[in-house]
Amino acid sequence: MPQVYALAPLTSGGYWSFIALLAILVGLLTFIYFSTLPEISKIISFGLLLLTLFAFSWVFYKADDSKLIIGDDTLTLDVPFYAITLPLAEVKIKEIQRLDWQRDPDLKLESRHNGVGMAGYQLGWFKLSNKQKAFVAMSEEQNLVMIPTLRGYRIILSLQEPDRLLSR
Repeated sequence: MPQVYALAPLTSGGYWSFIALLAILVGLLTFIYFSTLPEISKIISFGLLLLTLFAFSWVFYKADDSKLIIGDDTLTLDVPFYAITLPLAEVKIKEIQRLDWQRDPDLKLESRHNGVGMAGYQLGWFKLSNKQKAFVAMSEEQNLVMIPTLRGYRIILSLQEPDRLLSR
């Protein structure tokens, strides 16, 4: 029977970051709609911004519904745009641990290579201070869990109840 672990919901800073971003996108859409750009430029710009607005709205909506699912033989991370499923044989189960950046500064996020990075929400592929690659789904810096894999990267998550996973 699969065990489901909810990722930590957005903090107020994360909510405000998304709201500000969505408001800016709506403002840009309004500006383009009423601008005197050539028609083809207006259509393309409007379409691309509308697509961006829908994408970020979906990430905002799904951010609080993200979860880690550990089944009999798979680990699945259900997050917006980046769902990951790994065989449990490729996960170093015994090395799953809480992550404290005061204690492990070499595991701090250094740069984002593909994903969403905003105040209060980090999602996607990052390079760590120790130059390793990590997949990150983080809405807060407390309750972080690091899951090492045999694929050469780590998974860093902020969970609602990290001790529940660690006691497994």
